[in-house]
Amino acid sequence: MYDTREPEDRQWQAVLTREAAADGRFYCCVKTTGVYCRPSCSGRPQRKNVFFVDTRAEAERAGLRPCKRCRPDRLAAGSIESRIGAIDWAKAGEGLDLEGFARLGRVLNDDECDALGASYLADQGFRSTVAMARHGFGAGEYKYFGYPLPPLVEELRTRLYARLAPVANAWRESLGQAGKYPPDHRSYRERCAGAGQARPTPLLLTYGPGDYNRLHRDLYGAEIFPVQVAILLTAPQKDFEGGEFILTEQRPRMQSRAHAVSLLKGDAVAFAVNERPVAGAKGVYKAQMRHGVSTIRSGRRMTLGVIFHDAA
Repeated sequence: MYDTREPEDRQWQAVLTREAAADGRFYCCVKTTGVYCRPSCSGRPQRKNVFFVDTRAEAERAGLRPCKRCRPDRLAAGSIESRIGAIDWAKAGEGLDLEGFARLGRVLNDDECDALGASYLADQGFRSTVAMARHGFGAGEYKYFGYPLPPLVEELRTRLYARLAPVANAWRESLGQAGKYPPDHRSYRERCAGAGQARPTPLLLTYGPGDYNRLHRDLYGAEIFPVQVAILLTAPQKDFEGGEFILTEQRPRMQSRAHAVSLLKGDAVAFAVNERPVAGAKGVYKAQMRHGVSTIRSGRRMTLGVIFHDAA
């Protein structure tokens, strides 16, 4: 196999010239300060103190933290495939196992977030619109995409599924459930269709002042993939206030535990759809999970929901 990494002298030259086009291709790690940076960072490290990595996950596994000047952790550059691949999936799996959710960091840039948000106003491309108050779901509105999905949403769904399938299979094994989820999303969609579930479930949600989403689970039939992903499309404190993403967990003979998951524009969070395995003194049991959104105080909050099982 050929080594496709850039030569280190070329990487160092990009750091010296603060080459913005190199941002996302690699990261500059500074041993003396314990930070990693974009190549375009205005800092001036000495060459002897620098090494290079291809992903943020590599830098963080080496014990470095993101530079507060250039914020490499807020970079969403390169292909969706490379961004999804750069996530520290081992850490994400640990978070899902321990708490039922994992922050995945920023996966969409501002332009992509804004384009998805603007598409909500179009009639084409969606199969249905739901006014939440009409059904007692809360207050706000959402639209389900129709097939074919927008290319960006399709790629996110496909590549995120492939990364989350091992977690889903580990949960299934822990709970003593037979069978496995297939490694690719196309095969899983075929399984959903065989169960009579063929309608797409990725959706855009919009909330205005006073809107909220009651605690719920996104179940659309007997076939359920146990993890889903939400991506925030608008900026807290700038586009809206309030509207915290809330997760609750109910374990047997315990009171519910709640998490308020803070996200920034373009950030993704993976979380349990319905239930997850938890190790107890007498073996593994099911913790029941629900999610929702607290009341929006001002502005407009928009989210992309990526659900992997289709609906009946």
